[in-house]
Amino acid sequence: MVLVACRVMEPELEAARGDENNLEIRYLDQGLHRTLQKMSAISQEQVDKAAEYASRIVIGYGLCSNGIVGVMARRQGLYFPHCHGDFIAFFMGSHQAYLKAFEARPGTYYLTPGWIAEKKDPLGIIEEDYTPRLGRETAFWVMEEELKHYTPISLINTGVGSIESLRKRAQENARVLKKEYKEIRGNLDFFKKLIRGPYSTGDFLFLKPGLKITQEMSLSEAIGCRPD
Repeated sequence: MVLVACRVMEPELEAARGDENNLEIRYLDQGLHRTLQKMSAISQEQVDKAAEYASRIVIGYGLCSNGIVGVMARRQGLYFPHCHGDFIAFFMGSHQAYLKAFEARPGTYYLTPGWIAEKKDPLGIIEEDYTPRLGRETAFWVMEEELKHYTPISLINTGVGSIESLRKRAQENARVLKKEYKEIRGNLDFFKKLIRGPYSTGDFLFLKPGLKITQEMSLSEAIGCRPD
């Protein structure tokens, strides 16, 4: 089996895989979320490579800002999570848990250990991306504009690895950007499903060989789920 997933999920996926040896994970750069056409093309490239030998291919993305729209299934077909929006739901354990949190605090900016480690937190983006291109003052202004509709910055603690340095960085983000800091407990439940299934439940869609992922896909379509 081959799983194509974002690198920010690496700490959780590696913890969830345990002694699972019949698994190859192909990690993609988180920065692809900012270049959706490139994300789709690179995802397709990884699917095509895996199609040459894999028994099953799973895309570890929901319909993340349409970044996997247009990806075509090859001879094995494709499984991908029935999860719209970004993949914060993965870190919370389920799409239902994410919806519940969203309804309770809709203006929340979430951070995960992988985002912070990859310097994709707001301060990391300011330091690594915006400042070299825009200068520090403008970089902060741009980020403040991007976050103006968010209230708390919440770190999702999945219990993987040492959290203290990541917590300090998340708290620094909140302090510097003048946001409330929250920490919520995540878990590895959905990461385990990505690796082991079952893929025949409502958590996943199956794309038949030759079809492409579209934004409108749902469980009611003919692609649907199929038994493992």
